[in-house]
Amino acid sequence: MGEAERLGELLDRLRDFMSEEERVKSYLGGRGLRLGGVVVVEGFKGPLAVLGDIHGDYNTFSKILDIVEGEGIVESGLIVLLGDYVDRGPPEGQVETLMRIAELKLEMGDRLIALRGNHEPPENLIPYPHDYPYALNQLFGRHKALELYSKSLAVFNSLPHALILKGKALLVHGGPPTKPAESLEKYLAWDRSIEILEEILWNDPSELVETRAPNPRGAGSLWGRRVTEKALNITGTSIIIRGHEPALEGYKFNHGHRVLTLFSRLGEPYFNAAAAYIVCESVEELSPQNVTRCLRQEQAGV
Repeated sequence: MGEAERLGELLDRLRDFMSEEERVKSYLGGRGLRLGGVVVVEGFKGPLAVLGDIHGDYNTFSKILDIVEGEGIVESGLIVLLGDYVDRGPPEGQVETLMRIAELKLEMGDRLIALRGNHEPPENLIPYPHDYPYALNQLFGRHKALELYSKSLAVFNSLPHALILKGKALLVHGGPPTKPAESLEKYLAWDRSIEILEEILWNDPSELVETRAPNPRGAGSLWGRRVTEKALNITGTSIIIRGHEPALEGYKFNHGHRVLTLFSRLGEPYFNAAAAYIVCESVEELSPQNVTRCLRQEQAGV
């Protein structure tokens, strides 16, 4: 089987698996529940790994996964991927990354939660640059690329966009919505409202605003401390863990250590000194006070 056929088969299997998972709704033996694009988990106390943006850097992704596997998390823990699996990496790396995620999801089931990033876009909210379609074209030719991109979009549309680890952490790609809501269901838009989804996929934290301001990226908003307080309050969590932004050391904190950004890839066009990720012996370690102990780094040039 060629690479194009293998990718197509894995995308089909992953789409079907995700659709069934969304239909059944139950996660982690009843300790988790999926409602629309949101997964809520309560009572899971096993080991955990969290990875930020990958962007087709398969070499770094593979190294991190090997470490995570060595910690026993693939066998019995929970892995969370924060989105942005494609674009900006070499064509082969983008394809290999998607295939590795698909294989791992099919192996681990609901113990792997791959969240949607802004580079797994809704069709009316395409980022720039979005070179994944051109990567497929370069590798497989126009006709096959169109087929594989269509399959990819079907998978992207099936990905959840938020994970709540009750009592511990809210995990999203960009950030929490800035608009007030009277209930958790409306707050995280389990109906996949495009306005709320845009903010969840695109928002960035800022120390310079109290609530919200226009985002220089052209989509989503900058959000301030008041929005963080609201998000933690309504979700019953103590820290927001998100990706979306490059960071020199692979991670950064905002809003008094209550917002942690993870960036888990290396190389151009970012040239950060390290890729960062989380490995915890227990989900119980996820707090503003303790999460630093869980941070790991993969150094550039090593």
